[in-house]
Amino acid sequence: MPDEQKLQNLEHDIDAMAKQFALPTSIVHDILWSEIHHLEHAARITDFVPVLALKHVKDTLRTRSKRSA
Repeated sequence: MPDEQKLQNLEHDIDAMAKQFALPTSIVHDILWSEIHHLEHAARITDFVPVLALKHVKDTLRTRSKRSA
């Protein structure tokens, strides 16, 4: 998949998470890219970093929303 397509998919996922957790898109964007950079720094194989980052961010936001409720 070309890098441009990957970025478009990530932006779609960011929009979906922002709606799901009622957060501004910019906050979700910052959290996700921070997680991607963190994982890329530690990973030997980076092919699945975006997928892993999405899962981790969703889990983190889900945990935060449960604590707030």
